[in-house]
Amino acid sequence: MGGAVHVFKPRSTGEGFGRSWYPPFNSGASTFFTLDAGAEMTCQEVRFIPVRFKDAYGPVGAWFLLFKSIATNAYGGNYMQDNAAELDKWEPYGKVKPRPANIRNWLMMLDVMDGKSPIYMQTADAIQAIVDTAADEKDAKKKLKELEAEAWEDFLDMTISQAILWAATNTEPDKKPSEIMACDPYFIGSHSGASGAWVSGPEDVQTDETMDEYFWGYANMTTVSGLFAAGDASGASSHKFSSGSFTEGRIVGKSALAFILDNNTLPNVDQSVIDERIAEILKPLDMYEEHKDATTDPAINPNYIRPTQHIYRLQKIMDEYAGGVSAQFQTNDKLMERGLELLAFLKEDSENLAADSLHELMRSWESIHRMYQAESHVRSMLFREETRWPGYYFRNDKPTMDNDNWLAFCNCKYDRNTGEWEMIKRPVKYITQ
Repeated sequence: MGGAVHVFKPRSTGEGFGRSWYPPFNSGASTFFTLDAGAEMTCQEVRFIPVRFKDAYGPVGAWFLLFKSIATNAYGGNYMQDNAAELDKWEPYGKVKPRPANIRNWLMMLDVMDGKSPIYMQTADAIQAIVDTAADEKDAKKKLKELEAEAWEDFLDMTISQAILWAATNTEPDKKPSEIMACDPYFIGSHSGASGAWVSGPEDVQTDETMDEYFWGYANMTTVSGLFAAGDASGASSHKFSSGSFTEGRIVGKSALAFILDNNTLPNVDQSVIDERIAEILKPLDMYEEHKDATTDPAINPNYIRPTQHIYRLQKIMDEYAGGVSAQFQTNDKLMERGLELLAFLKEDSENLAADSLHELMRSWESIHRMYQAESHVRSMLFREETRWPGYYFRNDKPTMDNDNWLAFCNCKYDRNTGEWEMIKRPVKYITQ
């Protein structure tokens, strides 16, 4: 229900890909199925880039929010203060407090691009500032012990590898700072992102102006009749987190029941259609069995591609052409056009995916589903001819916001029968109570 990852650097379990929150590209998850069903999707260009402790992906939230730590460049400069003039370029949201995550990212990235890395979380200074509030030496030792326990527990609760890395590098948070960096982009429909299906809003908050664009009969129904979305599956509704997502799920359940009562007919699907879909799903297993003996090494075969090979090709395309880490989160129209060309080649090769087990079968379909998420992302970034969220991605050919033309939702639809994409601009309308 909460959180997600994406196609730039796969963090699913297995094959050394790292770790994952709920991924909307995953086999059996939301993005591909709403897209494949022909539902209109929204905010597919919006992605989230977290800042984490470098190399082991440890969370920084407790340090920023609980310990009131600051981050600096390698020369001690506070990039949030030193680069504050940049905020003028992204008004009005660039000036709100607390600063949006992408703006914090962007001010840090400016220092990195200016050659002032590495970036450090000043853990020792934050701990010392809290210890200095102690009443006496005994109280100071108690505070230090509690803070150290809290610091290690923050990682042990969420990212054990960060505690291991601290230990391996002789890092004591009360004595030396730790590197942080912007990590791989995510697609999220609930935490700090907005990608997902374009769904009908609830009737009770609509105005005469919004009713025609934002409401079509049942709360959270997609543009496909009878298909509903909640949590990460529903777009343009960020900051739901876990509690908001399951609350939205309850709303959707009631709305779906109302739809069933109003449309109480069962679909009639011919068995031949079901058989055809089953054969399609199992095809990678058949592909492997048919061709595995053509070479002495089953991983290298002219007749098929394995899921690990497929996902690494997808990773490389997205990282280099769609503004990934290696490209400093920057791209332009020509890079994205080339990326779409390479994604088309990858899509052709996905017809020849081969799986030697049920595990690899799952990986095959995960990679296919990520591929469609990737294409919707690139097409949406290309369609939105501006940079609205520096720190999440930056279009060098369109380096500023353009509210006159792009204060709007960027939507898309995919037709699985023709393979064609339709790009749609929807107006932003303000709902007041």
